Amino acid sequence: MTTEEFIRDIIPLQPAMLAIAEQLLHDSDNAADAVQETLTRLWHKRFRLSLVGDKRSYCLRTLRNECLSMLRRQHPTVDILSLADTLPDTPPQAALDAEQRFLKLDQAIAQLPPLQQQLIRLRYVDQLSTKEIAQQTGLSPTNIDTIMSRTYAILRKKIQ
Repeated sequence: MTTEEFIRDIIPLQPAMLAIAEQLLHDSDNAADAVQETLTRLWHKRFRLSLVGDKRSYCLRTLRNECLSMLRRQHPTVDILSLADTLPDTPPQAALDAEQRFLKLDQAIAQLPPLQQQLIRLRYVDQLSTKEIAQQTGLSPTNIDTIMSRTYAILRKKIQ
């Protein structure tokens, strides 16, 4: 693309580009900067522009990308690894307490009657609904809810 073609085809798009940039950035000064930066980029790529079929769409897409880059620079992201350094570690005692509670729960479940163990497994390991458990076991949904309620009460007592 020659200088004359650039002036003829690309420069007249400047008002439309400015309007779009203002909509995206909500700031007329930043919008003008984005349009200038986009025109500069397009000027440096002017020899490739002759290969582009729809120059208007290409220019507006380039402007949009520039506006998005500007918005990203205004709101920098934080590296997740640096965030991990600022978070407090779980106290070793709290981790031990949680592990001990899970061990108690495992032991309490092992002491349940086989039907209650099966219902716990179907509900929490296989993640089945009450209706699906009823289909597998032949029990009614009401019966399952009653057994599960009693099972929870037994587990609460054994864990405390």
